[in-house]
Amino acid sequence: MQATQTLTSHIAQRDLLNLSPGGTPDYKRIADLIQLTKADLGKLGKVAKSSVRFDDHIPVPVAERLREYANIANLVAEFFNGDAQKVALWFELANPMLGNVSPRVMLRAGRYIRLLNFVLEAREAEKAVRSNTR
Repeated sequence: MQATQTLTSHIAQRDLLNLSPGGTPDYKRIADLIQLTKADLGKLGKVAKSSVRFDDHIPVPVAERLREYANIANLVAEFFNGDAQKVALWFELANPMLGNVSPRVMLRAGRYIRLLNFVLEAREAEKAVRSNTR
């Protein structure tokens, strides 16, 4: 991380995509936005696919992953002014800056930290460009 980032740079400032209405994560909505299946989530959370659910009994590792993914989605939404369709498309399309792999594929491969760092670096670069054009 760059020295210009703060202690909370990695946390979205607002829930622009309404993924946690009233402060409670809507796990199904998060999974749907990124198009992750129960099989994907079972693998990512290291639990049986049959135990993946989206209610109060969601397996803790799956809930943790989905909260992390919701944070990335909201960080990206800050760039797209809260446009959920653009955020969903961003997760879907292969990104040349990620080696022509989509962010969704990166998450499915367990590359959350790499994707988060990419988003944070892109935000810092955008901030630098904006400050230089003023």
